[in-house]
Amino acid sequence: MYKSIFKSLSLVALLAIGGWLVSCQQEDGVMTVDNFVMQSTQSLDGECGAGFAGCFELVFPVSIQFADSSIVSVGSYDELKQAIRDWVVANGGRPGPNQRPKLVLPIQVITETGEIVTVETPEQLRELRNSCDPVLGGSGGPGHHGGHGGGGDTILPGGGGDSLGHGGGHHGGGHGGPGNGGPGTPCFTLNFPITLAFPDSSQVTVNTLEELQNAVRTYNQNNPGQHARPEFVFPISVTLADGTVVVVNSREELRAIKDACRG
Repeated sequence: MYKSIFKSLSLVALLAIGGWLVSCQQEDGVMTVDNFVMQSTQSLDGECGAGFAGCFELVFPVSIQFADSSIVSVGSYDELKQAIRDWVVANGGRPGPNQRPKLVLPIQVITETGEIVTVETPEQLRELRNSCDPVLGGSGGPGHHGGHGGGGDTILPGGGGDSLGHGGGHHGGGHGGPGNGGPGTPCFTLNFPITLAFPDSSQVTVNTLEELQNAVRTYNQNNPGQHARPEFVFPISVTLADGTVVVVNSREELRAIKDACRG
């Protein structure tokens, strides 16, 4: 009888331990909403080498696609983070790391020297990201030293994901640059109007980010095959992360601002 009781207790104990292990594994597969928002923003920045720690500045608005294939357009990092948060809450509030949103191409980025680069394909995105490797540290993709590896795929409009499969990462928090920047924070924002110079020596003055995107898109459509990289006509005015307004007189000064952001 004692053996039977002992076996029963052992079985109960094993089931309890198994349930605890399963529970722990399930908990490991999910994260808090705040962590998911942070990791997703870091991953999106890391895909294209943008943001406070990267080589480039992402030109908003951008579109992102979630795990359920829904797509949303956002006009700033604040809107980006809020859109991710809203999606998580609307989908149960217990996101898994493989549910991070992905950039929808095309996108545009601003280089350290004030060129506007249009990225239309995963291959171009990979080249852009690889060109930032000396800054981001290694040949990996989205992630952070001592933090999160991996990152989302990049997709073309309408779906059809293309896995880039990067590891590695870019510098984590604690940057000593201007303001209180970090993941999901631009190094600077443009103050309009801004004048763009194109390869054919034409110039266009734009008053919003949308006008900037449209001007570059229109030029590329009218000049197929060029993949033009129009440039800012200096001086320009930018606002740093701490709210300081700075007049930038040259490509060198703009690069110095990006260097300062990285600390």
